[in-house]
Amino acid sequence: MTLRKKLKQPGIQIQTGMVFLILASLSKWFLQPGAGLSDQWSDGVVGLLYGISIGFLLLGIWRKSRRRGA
Repeated sequence: MTLRKKLKQPGIQIQTGMVFLILASLSKWFLQPGAGLSDQWSDGVVGLLYGISIGFLLLGIWRKSRRRGA
């Protein structure tokens, strides 16, 4: 099964969203501005990871609810 087909499964989408949520939470600790990174860059990376996680979670929940209702 290809990655594209796997990512269309709602359970896989929710799991992927949870992985990105964990990465975003951990990146707040590991991407400290004092390590040669600016505040804006580290905030952008954290925001991007949170955005990806929210997108995957909402898409997975939406697809899971559509599959049950049909």
